[in-house]
Amino acid sequence: MSKPSFDLSDNAQEITLVGFQETLNDNANIENFYNGLYCLYINNLTDAKKFLLRALNGTEKIDPSYFEYLSYLGLVEVLLHKSKGGLHRCYNAVKGFSTEPELYLNVAYAEHILGNRRRSVDAIKKSLANDSKFTHAYHFHRYIGRRNNLKRSNPAKNIFGRFFRRKKNQCTAENFDKIFKQHLSKKLDLYIEAVINKKPG
Repeated sequence: MSKPSFDLSDNAQEITLVGFQETLNDNANIENFYNGLYCLYINNLTDAKKFLLRALNGTEKIDPSYFEYLSYLGLVEVLLHKSKGGLHRCYNAVKGFSTEPELYLNVAYAEHILGNRRRSVDAIKKSLANDSKFTHAYHFHRYIGRRNNLKRSNPAKNIFGRFFRRKKNQCTAENFDKIFKQHLSKKLDLYIEAVINKKPG
């Protein structure tokens, strides 16, 4: 299987607020959802939560979108407060829509934020099981899915091991942030393109 291509550089195209707001359509729930994603994209977590909660409250549970809104709301709550309730929302979302790889990505990110590496890896594997070409899940797995088993009988090795693990974890967190931001960027870009194509003339 060929590896998905991916660019972790800082040169990814930024989405501007003006350009994004010009494309919003007249469906209140969809508008609230994508406004919430945009606020998440720019790290305005308080407003992201408000918009996502509005989208969720305006959507019936029989609508598949409900579980997408629930998942992102849960993730935002984890990012804001390291909330176990937010993590619970993420898991409820995948229970309701178990074939959507994006929702497992959110679970993986939430588990990573809470320091649960093993469960984060499990979620990423489930995401890739549903879509082996899901680029962002692939690269999440690349950074978190491998671990070296080192013998640490020597106290000096223990000290250096802890230091390098902290450095590695810091690097991993930064890469996760970049990967997730590019995931959001792509999602927002696709929405903007879809709305523009629907506009007459």
